Amino acid sequence: MDYIFTLFLLFTSYSFMGWVCESIYCSVSAKRFINRGFLGGPFCPVYGAGGVLVTSVLSPLQGNVPLLYISAVLLTSTLEYFTGLALEKLFNVKYWDYSKHKINLHGRVCLKNSVIFGFMGVFMVLYINPLLFSALESIPGFMLPAVSLAFASYFLIDTYITSREMLRLNGKLTELQQVLDEIKEKAHTVTVERIEVLQETIADHLDDKTKARIKWLYGKKELLENGMRLTQRRLIKAFPTMKSFTNNESLQRIKEILQNGKKLMKR
Repeated sequence: MDYIFTLFLLFTSYSFMGWVCESIYCSVSAKRFINRGFLGGPFCPVYGAGGVLVTSVLSPLQGNVPLLYISAVLLTSTLEYFTGLALEKLFNVKYWDYSKHKINLHGRVCLKNSVIFGFMGVFMVLYINPLLFSALESIPGFMLPAVSLAFASYFLIDTYITSREMLRLNGKLTELQQVLDEIKEKAHTVTVERIEVLQETIADHLDDKTKARIKWLYGKKELLENGMRLTQRRLIKAFPTMKSFTNNESLQRIKEILQNGKKLMKR
């Protein structure tokens, strides 16, 4: 039983280290701090799952580094692929997209990342795991259940809060998309740029009832565009290539607002 608790704390450790690496990499690229990962706290569970899988499955291969590397590439790439697929099915959103990379599979995995994950897997098995196991084994046995329960409770609560906010975000994007579509329908325009222009001078050829409806729609649009909750804003910022399968126009508008750090400028 102690080994199970130790594995769970290994999962927690790698989740944290993965969050640190991802956040540093993305923050340096964006030149601003990005709290990377699906959860709100400093953990990326996909790295924790990868760490436990690599440890459990690939540790016997540590005497054969080439085979260890190839196996790490395949195992971690498979995990990333199916994690992305599961999130897409659950939330109807593509959180990361590698489609612009020359060699990728459905945009969920790419050769560049797989190569890096392979090296990380080898380094982890040969060097990181011995240090982590040594540190975790120093925790008194009677404390392992309590520490593990505390982290498990945290993961459950954070997952619940984040999932709830993601579902709320999807609902808000759907509502915003409906507003945008109705504005375009009533104002006989098909582009976002035309929508913003109409906000300045609602077309003279429209009747008063339609003008009033469009004015109300613009008010609703601004409320939705600028009313993102903190967790929702963090999720959008954490995944800059995020795409919605059904409401991508509204999502891209929200991303532009958050990127500018202010309300969308009228064109």
